[in-house]
Formats: sequence, structure tokens, C-alpha cells
Amino acid sequence: MSNDFIPPAKPIIGEDERKAVDAVLASGQVAQGPQVHAFEEEFSAQVVDGVHAVAVNSGTSALHIGLLASGVGPGDEVIVPSFTFAATGNSVALANAKPVFADIDPATFTLDPASVEASITEHTVGILPVHLYGLPANMPALKEIADKHGLVLFEDCAQAHAAAIDGKHVGTFGTFGAFSFYP
Repeated sequence: MSNDFIPPAKPIIGEDERKAVDAVLASGQVAQGPQVHAFEEEFSAQVVDGVHAVAVNSGTSALHIGLLASGVGPGDEVIVPSFTFAATGNSVALANAKPVFADIDPATFTLDPASVEASITEHTVGILPVHLYGLPANMPALKEIADKHGLVLFEDCAQAHAAAIDGKHVGTFGTFGAFSFYP
């Protein structure tokens, strides 16, 4: 039996990537420079159907900022999946709100709309599904639930870049979509 480590992700870093990093370092603008702006523009055009994109330091920060900008705060509840990376629930807690964990669909590992409906209370303000392993959550059903109850719909798209439902990309269904590029 082998004890070889199998990494969950292995970045491919070639000569083009090294040249791009060297150009950024040579510019002296290692944060928020022209390369970041170009990335935001390309990501907007190619991945989220022209929706405005803003780069931040992490997917967790993107979720946190999105929740704060949406007015989520003390006394609020946001429904999140029970199976996800810690950042999803943590971002709700960082906004001083309460994450409420709902069950997942065992076929897709994404939020089960029936469990979301059963988890709604008078304190619920939003639903934060996670598109996982490239599989989008059932956004049409979740949007119907959100609309029915006057809730805000958010999206954690950290593991589903360019995934789509009927040609509409994840990250474009809710008030905001947060992506991650780790590693």
C-alpha cells in the first residue's frame, strides 16, 4: 500500500504564468493594479454574463462583503447547506447573523429546496446555496421559495466556475455570487 500524497488540486504554473507574475512585481502594484482590473473585466464578460465583478482576497471575504452589503446582520438568519466548506456558515456568523443548516440533495450535494422551506423562520432573511463540484444548486426552485417568502437569494460559487442552468451561469441568479480561486 502506498502512502503517496494525492493533492486535491495542483496548480499548473508555466512560463506564461511566471511572466505574468514577474510583470506585476516589476510594476510595483501588487494589489488592485491594472492586472486585477483586467481580470475583473474578463471574468465578468466570460463567466458571469456581464455582471459586474470585484476581486477580493478570498472567497470567504467575498461572501462576507456580499452579506454585509446586502444588509444581513444581528438577529438575521441565513439558510446554508449542511454539507459545505466552513466559509459558507462562517461568513454568515461574521456578519453577526445566524447560519441555519438545511439538508442537501444526496444526488447533487447541494441545498434541498424542501429542507430550505422547512427551515424558514420569522428571522430568516436569506438563502445561501453552494454550487458544489461543478453542480449548480436548484436555483429555479430556491428562487421560487425566496420570492414566496420575501427572502434574498445569495450564491456561493466557489466550486462551480462557469457552471450553468439552462444557459444562465451560476453567480447570476442571486443578489451576489462569490467565487474562489484557491488554490
